[in-house]
Amino acid sequence: MVQHSGIGGEEMILVGIGVSPGIAHGPIHLSLDVFERPEVEDIPADEVESEVIRLKSALETTRRQLEIMRDRIAQEIGGTDADIFDAHLLMLEDRSVLDKVFKQLNSRPQRAEGAFYGVMSKYVETLKRIGDEYLRERTVDIEDVARRVVRNLRGLDPEHSPAQPHILLSPEITPSDTAMMDRKTVLGFATEGGSHTSHSAIMARSMGIPAVVGLPDITTRFHTGQDALLDGYGGLLIVNPTEETLSIYSATRRRKAALASHLRSMVSLPAETLDGMRIVLSANIEFESEMAAVGEWGAEGVGLYRTEFFFLNRTALPTEDEQAENYARVAAAAGPDGVIIRTLDIGGDKLHALHDGLAEANPFLGWRGIRVSLSRRKIFKTQLRAILRASAVGKVRIMFPMVSCREELQDAREILAGCKDDLRAAGVVFDENIEVGAMIEVPSAAITADTLAQEVDFFSIGTNDLIQYTIAVDRGNELVASLYQPCHPAILRLLKHVTDSARNAGIWTGVCGEMAGDIMLTPLMVGLGFTELSMAVSQLPLVKYAIRKLPAGHCADLVAEALKLGDASKIYVRCREVAMQYYSELLVH
Repeated sequence: MVQHSGIGGEEMILVGIGVSPGIAHGPIHLSLDVFERPEVEDIPADEVESEVIRLKSALETTRRQLEIMRDRIAQEIGGTDADIFDAHLLMLEDRSVLDKVFKQLNSRPQRAEGAFYGVMSKYVETLKRIGDEYLRERTVDIEDVARRVVRNLRGLDPEHSPAQPHILLSPEITPSDTAMMDRKTVLGFATEGGSHTSHSAIMARSMGIPAVVGLPDITTRFHTGQDALLDGYGGLLIVNPTEETLSIYSATRRRKAALASHLRSMVSLPAETLDGMRIVLSANIEFESEMAAVGEWGAEGVGLYRTEFFFLNRTALPTEDEQAENYARVAAAAGPDGVIIRTLDIGGDKLHALHDGLAEANPFLGWRGIRVSLSRRKIFKTQLRAILRASAVGKVRIMFPMVSCREELQDAREILAGCKDDLRAAGVVFDENIEVGAMIEVPSAAITADTLAQEVDFFSIGTNDLIQYTIAVDRGNELVASLYQPCHPAILRLLKHVTDSARNAGIWTGVCGEMAGDIMLTPLMVGLGFTELSMAVSQLPLVKYAIRKLPAGHCADLVAEALKLGDASKIYVRCREVAMQYYSELLVH
């Protein structure tokens, strides 16, 4: 933290993570909204029936509230963000959850608040142990729904923000908190927790609300009414800003507005370096409704379509027709650029409809990804047939996640061949030459990429998990989070080995992890020679701008130099130097 003499006290600069761009200036409003976790409160057995009635009433009230929020968000900022609340609604209808609550009420008569929250909390703890960071972050959504139901059981009204413009400081912002924000009064928000890929951050970006997360203890260090400046670009919260700071940021606002206008004008231009190297920029999506944004921001198709949404928080497995229709609509919307559909990538303990009561001591290294698919072949075949059927409508590729060895790919391809036989026999049309790829996110897969390349048509590197598993670090654990280093020499060498192996085998390689959308690392991505980079749609214009400013030759030299450097910090510094040399306007706030 940096301190200077500011208006109303010492200027204090806190560094967090900018998750939604923009600059806001105004008074602080603390939103503590302290939630009192319900405890188990025993009751006489003859009161259970009334508790069931209370719970059903609270669930219905919650459903109406979520529908109102969904419709409001759909009208104001689009269906992509509204889909988040469809997922919340599915949680309320999940029979596996409700049955456990009713069973709990009957086995130990108690108030509905404690029974419902206790069951939901167990699901939260299960998700937190999952190796996939993206899925762990969805715990906020479950907690959001659980707290809303408990508040409705208690008859509590939500906290209302002041009518005057302000910067909101809170321990955590839930998706429903974000949905209820009035953009005329909430100038921006800062939280103690959170991440770039949380649903609250995604919605903030769509709503144009500057946001910074990862600022510990801000709700105890500051108070309502203090003057503050929020920098969503640089991830800064500046309390008691000086006149000089305000002047600097006023100029920054004007510069950023001009840059944003320029980025919008580049949507239809190719991502091509100064010396003619062409890179495909595609989008990572979770919901079908995101396809509108894919086209709006100039993505060249979908490089990662996560299909987990179909399988989470529902009472029955998705049917083949249900999946095929969805995949076909996405493929049609993607046009000639196509879509890469990743088969189910989720821990087996999250599939309520599949669960055999197996408990894993360490789900980080357990049953997930292709391992689940190969173990539950009926579910796998249903999804593969659905994907194949969609390939008759548009360009579709299949990608298998969490591959760790050649045998897994061979087994998966054999099952795929059987699905093709089934469809042919039924007279169903599909792309006979559909491309098949593997996600490289496990060190064993990266090291044996030369062997795996013989089995597939392309690689897509999931850098988030590759970094986590290679360095043996969970960045969700604050004790070791600082060791999560994308520029670690081991990571760079693995990336180089994968791209070289793919090139030697005549297949292409993409990246669909966070490194793809980090403009500080774009020189490395270009220098390594990746064919495709897939990222959140909001990152596309920045990465395209960076690529068009870079010479591929210089980037290749950077990679050669970086491979000789001994530590991550030195590699990162060199990346930043190259980035500053060619597109400092994106990096200077």
